[in-house]
Amino acid sequence: MANVLLEEKFYLENDVITIAKLLLGKLLVTNINGSLCSGIIVETEAYRGKDDRGAHSYGQKILNKNKTMFEQGGRAYVYICYGVHPMMNVVTSALHVGDAVLIRAVQPVEGIEIMHERRQFRGKNPFELTNGPGKLAIAFGINKAQDSSKLFDVNSMVQIFDYNFNVKNIYTGQRVGMSPRIGSCAFRLWRFYIEDNKWVSKPKHIDYRSNPKFKSICNI
Repeated sequence: MANVLLEEKFYLENDVITIAKLLLGKLLVTNINGSLCSGIIVETEAYRGKDDRGAHSYGQKILNKNKTMFEQGGRAYVYICYGVHPMMNVVTSALHVGDAVLIRAVQPVEGIEIMHERRQFRGKNPFELTNGPGKLAIAFGINKAQDSSKLFDVNSMVQIFDYNFNVKNIYTGQRVGMSPRIGSCAFRLWRFYIEDNKWVSKPKHIDYRSNPKFKSICNI
């Protein structure tokens, strides 16, 4: 059965958490400068603008750097973390909502040699090629130029397809890299990954409650 490009309506579901789960097992495809790469999405994180202090869109503050998050669902939101690492997110929900799903890890399918070249990946653990949001973005050729790309457009350089991949068990846990300053939002179980998949990023399991800095600021 041929892979089918996900339609715009897939991304317009109001619940970003639901979409973060549904994206697992889907196929991320890029065709940049004639180089085709694809991989199965195996790990995601949900970010909800209206009440999530971990989201760039928290407080509905539209800035030049985050304005893509407030576009209608189905766009790619690409930002540069620490001024170095590109990160790809999938914008969801309706116009002006500010929800997005971070693609944290993929299992490579096509264009693996291209991915190796882009990452200058030599003689390392093969499962570390795309087991992180910065790693996969570089491997797939994704950068700020792809920000606001329509993932459902047949002519887009970045697309997501339905894929015949059997997702059995989904692990749910805390998101990676949450700062103590965001309080109880750090404990939200909005990270999702396919259990036992070797391309999932590290750490596999986290519990920020073990950090004593949280005890005085988190009311949960």
